[in-house]
Amino acid sequence: MSLPEPAKRRLSHTRRITLQGYAREDGLYDIEAELIDVKDYGFPSKARGFIEKDEPLHHMQVRVTISEEMEVQDAVAVTIAGPYHICPQGALNIRHLIGAKIQPGWKRIVQKAIGGSEGCTHITELMGPVATVAFQTIYGERAKQAREAGTSKDEAKQNQSASLLNSCYALTEGREGAIENGTGGG
Repeated sequence: MSLPEPAKRRLSHTRRITLQGYAREDGLYDIEAELIDVKDYGFPSKARGFIEKDEPLHHMQVRVTISEEMEVQDAVAVTIAGPYHICPQGALNIRHLIGAKIQPGWKRIVQKAIGGSEGCTHITELMGPVATVAFQTIYGERAKQAREAGTSKDEAKQNQSASLLNSCYALTEGREGAIENGTGGG
């Protein structure tokens, strides 16, 4: 199934966000994110002269290193391209996330630590998907380790399902075919 046929239109803006989760040899996890915004046309910029079609208006990269317990051990960010010359300075405060824990309320924690006038809106926005990929990476690794250790499929599924119960439509308690037929993504 796909979206219905759209009205006649032309492309104006593209945002590409890519995230990857890595299991490190030292037991920590790196979550890397990249955001790139481009226009389908060139336009004048007071700070940068002329920005060509498909030239990044925004290009940011982030790496957040977390423990098994989801605590931020390290955080670095770089602004490769921004609309203003000062934009790279907004990436520096990501270090304020070190020691924070990815948990309920994460968006508020991020906003307080790196949001607002001392940070970069785009790097702050990336932290929501960073948290999602952190969960996917760690739970996937745990499931993989359980399979390799020979933990029973039912036991592994029960442990994962308990932590995800009622977190979305498919994992709603009591919904027929929800949890018991799902694989849990790991």
